Amino acid sequence: MASPFEILICRLTERGISHRRVPGIIRDAFHIIADGGLFTTDLVNSWLEHLGWGQEVLDETSFQLIVHVLEREWGYRVRHYSIV
Repeated sequence: MASPFEILICRLTERGISHRRVPGIIRDAFHIIADGGLFTTDLVNSWLEHLGWGQEVLDETSFQLIVHVLEREWGYRVRHYSIV
């Protein structure tokens, strides 16, 4: 069974990101959400585009996998809320 990080790598490479650049996009996403606030996938994509990653580089599942990896595998605490 694949780990969340392996699934994330597969999803991002399917979206055109080289496996060597995956840690960089996770790092940039972390820097975007690190100070807290309300974040949507669209908002994070907007900031990532500003940083040169391209348009809509993350889908909702990839963004949630990044949050999961940050929390479970890298020990960061990310507060998140469901907005209905």
